[in-house]
Amino acid sequence: MSGTSLDGLDIAQVEFEFHTNQNPVFQIINTRTLPYPEALLSKLKTSAQLSSSALFQLHHELGLFYAQSVLHFCQSFLIDPQKITAIAAHGQTIFHQPEQGYTVQIGCGITLNYHTQIPVINDFRTLDVVAGGQGAPLVPIGDALLFSNQADGFLNLGGFANVSCQKNGTHLAFDIAPANLPLNIWMREIGHEFDENGNLARTGKVDTRILEKLLALPYFAQTGPKSLGTEWMQAHYLPIFEDLALADRLRTHIELLSIVTAQDFHQLGLQKVLVTGGGAFNAYLMENIAAQFSGDLITPDEKTIAFKEALIFAFLGARFIRNETTTIASVTGSNEALCTGTLHDYQRKLFSI
Repeated sequence: MSGTSLDGLDIAQVEFEFHTNQNPVFQIINTRTLPYPEALLSKLKTSAQLSSSALFQLHHELGLFYAQSVLHFCQSFLIDPQKITAIAAHGQTIFHQPEQGYTVQIGCGITLNYHTQIPVINDFRTLDVVAGGQGAPLVPIGDALLFSNQADGFLNLGGFANVSCQKNGTHLAFDIAPANLPLNIWMREIGHEFDENGNLARTGKVDTRILEKLLALPYFAQTGPKSLGTEWMQAHYLPIFEDLALADRLRTHIELLSIVTAQDFHQLGLQKVLVTGGGAFNAYLMENIAAQFSGDLITPDEKTIAFKEALIFAFLGARFIRNETTTIASVTGSNEALCTGTLHDYQRKLFSI
């Protein structure tokens, strides 16, 4: 899993057991987050502005980095790569324009397949977009089938914040607002990758004028299915903060995120919410969401917090192999639930299973 916040490549080795008429049983066996090489990270940060030829070159380079990372992971944990059924790779989102009929995640699947000799499933979003959906979020099917006994709602605080739940028997999920991505962008201006525990944000003040402008953005009045991309954030969200001091930017953003998150929880009727993603480690952000929300916020063990998305994309890969749906139509807004993904298996290994 490689998220929009660019805080590293998450790799999880997961084993699933599927039982008829029961939810699958899973075990997270090994995990690791690997930092991007500085040169690759620099290209990823500016990927949306690259020429087409430079972007395709980056697509290949990222696939090669994924392959090297998987092999290093296997070596570190004494795993025989040939005993891995498949790699489920999300890729790095560069463009997300479902209204225009496309979404783009780079990280070449065939490069990853060839250099690891392991079948690869990637491109989990495009088919849903072609079918009229948002291509996102995809995690809710994992929430529903792997974690439903722990909470009635699920909040992921990654580059963007998203929520999923069931209401009146219907699965609902959508992006709430930008989350870690603005915080990390602003902290990099002073040479830090993130605001640890929200310590700098804690020193800032909420600018009520800016907060009102943010809350007036049309996106926050829309109902799901809806999703956000970095293009929207760059064009409509970040410019509103330009005149604020850094600490006040951080603080005002956290206030906005806390308000809209709690509002959505209330509208969905949620009482107990499981929180995962990097933002769950931001103590000040969690304090502010808890202050706005009348229900309970639950944080699981650190491995689940950090690797739940990687786990669920592994789950999507397993469902793909089993020819089961990987999307929920009521969540993405597509015409039907679909088995999404693209298989790269030049040795035809999965055909022999």
